[in-house]
Amino acid sequence: MASVHERFTSAQLADLRDRIGSSLVSDALDGVGSRHQSLAPGYAPLVVDQVVIGYAFPTRLEVAEEIPEVPYVGLLAALDAIGPGEVWVGATGGFRGAALWGELLSTACMASGALGALVDGYVRDRDMIRSLGFPVLCRGADPRDINGRGEVVAHNVTVDVDGVTVAPGDLVVGDDDGVVIVPQALIDEVVGAAVAKTSDESQFRRAVREGMPPGEAFKRFGVL
Repeated sequence: MASVHERFTSAQLADLRDRIGSSLVSDALDGVGSRHQSLAPGYAPLVVDQVVIGYAFPTRLEVAEEIPEVPYVGLLAALDAIGPGEVWVGATGGFRGAALWGELLSTACMASGALGALVDGYVRDRDMIRSLGFPVLCRGADPRDINGRGEVVAHNVTVDVDGVTVAPGDLVVGDDDGVVIVPQALIDEVVGAAVAKTSDESQFRRAVREGMPPGEAFKRFGVL
Protein backbone atom coordinates (compact mmCIF):
# COMPACT_ATOMS: atom_id res chain seq x y z
CA MET A 1 0.00 0.00 0.00
CA ALA A 2 1.39 3.41 -0.97
CA SER A 3 2.35 5.69 1.89
CA VAL A 4 0.59 8.99 2.42
CA HIS A 5 2.46 11.72 0.61
CA GLU A 6 3.64 14.67 2.67
CA ARG A 7 3.61 17.74 0.47
CA PHE A 8 6.95 19.09 -0.66
CA THR A 9 8.02 22.44 0.74
CA SER A 10 8.45 25.47 -1.51
CA ALA A 11 12.20 24.92 -1.46
CA GLN A 12 11.81 21.27 -2.41
CA LEU A 13 9.49 22.12 -5.31
CA ALA A 14 11.98 24.73 -6.54
CA ASP A 15 14.77 22.15 -6.38
CA LEU A 16 12.68 19.65 -8.35
CA ARG A 17 12.06 22.23 -11.08
CA ASP A 18 15.83 22.43 -11.55
CA ARG A 19 16.29 18.65 -11.65
CA ILE A 20 13.38 16.98 -13.42
CA GLY A 21 10.77 17.62 -16.08
CA SER A 22 7.84 16.02 -17.84
CA SER A 23 9.88 13.50 -19.85
CA LEU A 24 11.69 12.08 -16.83
CA VAL A 25 8.46 11.92 -14.86
CA SER A 26 6.67 10.22 -17.76
CA ASP A 27 9.41 7.59 -17.87
CA ALA A 28 9.11 7.06 -14.12
CA LEU A 29 5.35 6.63 -14.46
CA ASP A 30 5.92 4.07 -17.20
CA GLY A 31 8.19 2.26 -14.77
CA VAL A 32 5.39 1.81 -12.24
CA GLY A 33 2.84 0.79 -14.88
CA SER A 34 0.99 4.12 -15.17
CA ARG A 35 1.40 4.70 -18.89
CA HIS A 36 -1.51 7.05 -19.57
CA GLN A 37 -0.81 10.08 -17.39
CA SER A 38 0.36 12.48 -20.09
CA LEU A 39 -2.01 15.05 -21.54
CA ALA A 40 -2.42 15.25 -25.30
CA PRO A 41 0.25 17.19 -27.19
CA GLY A 42 -0.45 20.86 -27.76
CA TYR A 43 0.10 22.52 -24.39
CA ALA A 44 2.96 25.01 -24.46
CA PRO A 45 4.42 27.31 -21.80
CA LEU A 46 4.27 31.01 -22.55
CA VAL A 47 7.94 31.27 -21.64
CA VAL A 48 10.39 28.80 -23.18
CA ASP A 49 12.26 26.61 -20.69
CA GLN A 50 9.85 27.27 -17.82
CA VAL A 51 9.04 24.19 -15.74
CA VAL A 52 5.85 23.96 -13.70
CA ILE A 53 5.80 21.55 -10.77
CA GLY A 54 3.10 21.89 -8.14
CA TYR A 55 -0.04 20.41 -6.67
CA ALA A 56 -3.19 20.33 -8.76
CA PHE A 57 -5.99 22.77 -7.93
CA PRO A 58 -8.56 21.56 -10.47
CA THR A 59 -11.43 23.74 -11.66
CA ARG A 60 -14.36 22.83 -13.90
CA LEU A 61 -15.84 25.17 -16.50
CA GLU A 62 -19.20 25.05 -18.27
CA VAL A 63 -20.46 27.00 -21.25
CA ALA A 64 -22.54 30.08 -20.34
CA GLU A 65 -25.70 30.73 -22.32
CA GLU A 66 -25.99 34.43 -21.43
CA ILE A 67 -24.18 37.26 -19.68
CA PRO A 68 -24.84 36.85 -15.93
CA GLU A 69 -26.11 39.69 -13.77
CA VAL A 70 -23.12 39.18 -11.48
CA PRO A 71 -20.02 38.14 -13.46
CA TYR A 72 -17.16 35.81 -12.52
CA VAL A 73 -18.81 34.33 -9.41
CA GLY A 74 -17.29 30.88 -9.71
CA LEU A 75 -14.00 32.18 -11.05
CA LEU A 76 -13.51 34.57 -8.14
CA ALA A 77 -14.44 31.89 -5.60
CA ALA A 78 -11.74 29.65 -7.07
CA LEU A 79 -9.17 32.46 -7.09
CA ASP A 80 -9.92 33.08 -3.40
CA ALA A 81 -9.39 29.39 -2.62
CA ILE A 82 -6.15 28.51 -4.42
CA GLY A 83 -3.14 28.30 -2.14
CA PRO A 84 0.65 28.09 -1.95
CA GLY A 85 2.36 25.38 -3.96
CA GLU A 86 -0.69 24.76 -6.14
CA VAL A 87 -1.21 24.85 -9.90
CA TRP A 88 -4.53 25.99 -11.34
CA VAL A 89 -5.87 23.28 -13.65
CA GLY A 90 -8.63 24.59 -15.89
CA ALA A 91 -10.76 21.71 -17.19
CA THR A 92 -13.09 22.92 -19.94
CA GLY A 93 -14.63 19.85 -21.50
CA GLY A 94 -13.26 21.05 -24.83
CA PHE A 95 -14.67 24.60 -24.60
CA ARG A 96 -12.72 26.88 -26.93
CA GLY A 97 -15.02 29.92 -27.04
CA ALA A 98 -12.90 32.47 -25.17
CA ALA A 99 -9.72 33.11 -23.24
CA LEU A 100 -9.83 31.27 -19.94
CA TRP A 101 -6.83 33.00 -18.39
CA GLY A 102 -5.19 36.41 -18.33
CA GLU A 103 -2.78 38.71 -16.55
CA LEU A 104 -5.06 39.64 -13.65
CA LEU A 105 -5.71 35.98 -12.83
CA SER A 106 -1.97 35.37 -12.93
CA THR A 107 -1.40 38.30 -10.59
CA ALA A 108 -4.02 36.99 -8.15
CA CYS A 109 -2.53 33.50 -8.16
CA MET A 110 0.98 34.79 -7.63
CA ALA A 111 -0.22 36.73 -4.60
CA SER A 112 -1.70 33.50 -3.21
CA GLY A 113 1.58 31.64 -3.61
CA ALA A 114 0.34 29.49 -6.49
CA LEU A 115 3.05 28.21 -8.82
CA GLY A 116 1.40 28.20 -12.22
CA ALA A 117 -1.62 27.48 -14.37
CA LEU A 118 -2.51 24.71 -16.78
CA VAL A 119 -5.32 25.83 -19.06
CA ASP A 120 -7.12 23.40 -21.37
CA GLY A 121 -7.82 26.18 -23.81
CA TYR A 122 -6.74 29.72 -24.62
CA VAL A 123 -5.32 32.70 -22.74
CA ARG A 124 -4.86 36.40 -23.39
CA ASP A 125 -2.51 39.15 -22.12
CA ARG A 126 0.40 36.87 -22.98
CA ASP A 127 3.07 39.59 -22.97
CA MET A 128 1.93 40.82 -19.56
CA ILE A 129 1.87 37.27 -18.15
CA ARG A 130 5.38 36.70 -19.50
CA SER A 131 6.57 39.89 -17.81
CA LEU A 132 5.22 38.58 -14.50
CA GLY A 133 7.18 35.36 -14.87
CA PHE A 134 4.13 33.35 -13.82
CA PRO A 135 4.25 29.97 -15.58
CA VAL A 136 1.19 29.27 -17.75
CA LEU A 137 0.71 26.31 -20.09
CA CYS A 138 -2.08 26.60 -22.64
CA ARG A 139 -3.18 25.73 -26.16
CA GLY A 140 -2.94 29.23 -27.66
CA ALA A 141 -4.40 32.72 -27.50
CA ASP A 142 -7.85 34.28 -27.88
CA PRO A 143 -8.75 37.95 -27.17
CA ARG A 144 -12.35 37.22 -26.11
CA ASP A 145 -13.31 37.54 -22.44
CA ILE A 146 -14.87 34.56 -20.69
CA ASN A 147 -17.76 36.59 -19.20
CA GLY A 148 -21.03 35.43 -20.77
CA ARG A 149 -19.26 32.64 -22.63
CA GLY A 150 -18.10 30.30 -19.87
CA GLU A 151 -18.09 30.06 -16.09
CA VAL A 152 -16.16 28.14 -13.48
CA VAL A 153 -18.78 25.99 -11.74
CA ALA A 154 -16.59 24.04 -9.29
CA HIS A 155 -13.11 24.18 -7.84
CA ASN A 156 -10.79 21.83 -5.97
CA VAL A 157 -12.70 18.88 -7.42
CA THR A 158 -11.62 15.91 -9.52
CA VAL A 159 -11.76 16.66 -13.24
CA ASP A 160 -10.90 15.06 -16.57
CA VAL A 161 -8.43 16.66 -18.97
CA ASP A 162 -7.71 14.85 -22.24
CA GLY A 163 -8.85 11.58 -20.70
CA VAL A 164 -6.52 11.96 -17.72
CA THR A 165 -8.09 12.20 -14.28
CA VAL A 166 -6.74 15.12 -12.25
CA ALA A 167 -7.58 15.12 -8.54
CA PRO A 168 -6.78 17.78 -5.94
CA GLY A 169 -3.26 17.20 -4.66
CA ASP A 170 -1.98 15.31 -7.70
CA LEU A 171 1.38 16.56 -8.92
CA VAL A 172 1.38 18.59 -12.14
CA VAL A 173 4.63 18.56 -14.13
CA GLY A 174 4.71 20.68 -17.26
CA ASP A 175 7.35 22.15 -19.56
CA ASP A 176 8.29 22.47 -23.24
CA ASP A 177 7.86 18.72 -23.74
CA GLY A 178 4.28 18.54 -22.41
CA VAL A 179 2.28 17.92 -19.26
CA VAL A 180 2.18 14.88 -16.98
CA ILE A 181 -0.09 14.26 -13.99
CA VAL A 182 1.24 12.15 -11.11
CA PRO A 183 -1.51 10.65 -8.92
CA GLN A 184 -1.02 11.62 -5.29
CA ALA A 185 -0.47 8.01 -4.15
CA LEU A 186 2.48 7.66 -6.56
CA ILE A 187 4.22 11.00 -6.02
CA ASP A 188 7.01 9.84 -3.73
CA GLU A 189 7.83 6.75 -5.78
CA VAL A 190 7.67 8.49 -9.14
CA VAL A 191 9.58 11.61 -8.14
CA GLY A 192 12.25 9.48 -6.48
CA ALA A 193 12.65 7.42 -9.65
CA ALA A 194 12.79 10.53 -11.86
CA VAL A 195 15.49 12.10 -9.71
CA ALA A 196 17.48 8.86 -9.71
CA LYS A 197 17.28 8.67 -13.49
CA THR A 198 18.93 12.09 -13.81
CA SER A 199 22.04 10.58 -12.22
CA ASP A 200 21.97 7.54 -14.51
CA GLU A 201 21.55 9.76 -17.57
CA SER A 202 24.50 11.90 -16.51
CA GLN A 203 26.67 8.79 -16.24
CA PHE A 204 25.48 7.54 -19.65
CA ARG A 205 26.17 10.93 -21.20
CA ARG A 206 29.65 11.13 -19.69
CA ALA A 207 30.57 7.58 -20.71
CA VAL A 208 29.48 8.05 -24.34
CA ARG A 209 31.35 11.34 -24.62
CA GLU A 210 34.44 9.57 -23.35
CA GLY A 211 34.16 6.92 -26.07
CA MET A 212 32.04 4.11 -24.62
CA PRO A 213 29.72 2.56 -27.28
CA PRO A 214 26.10 3.51 -26.63
CA GLY A 215 25.06 -0.14 -26.44
CA GLU A 216 27.55 -0.80 -23.68
CA ALA A 217 26.56 2.38 -21.87
CA PHE A 218 22.93 1.30 -21.99
CA LYS A 219 23.77 -2.11 -20.53
CA ARG A 220 25.68 -0.43 -17.72
CA PHE A 221 23.34 2.43 -16.83
CA GLY A 222 19.97 1.24 -18.17
CA VAL A 223 18.85 4.55 -19.66
CA LEU A 224 18.45 5.97 -23.13
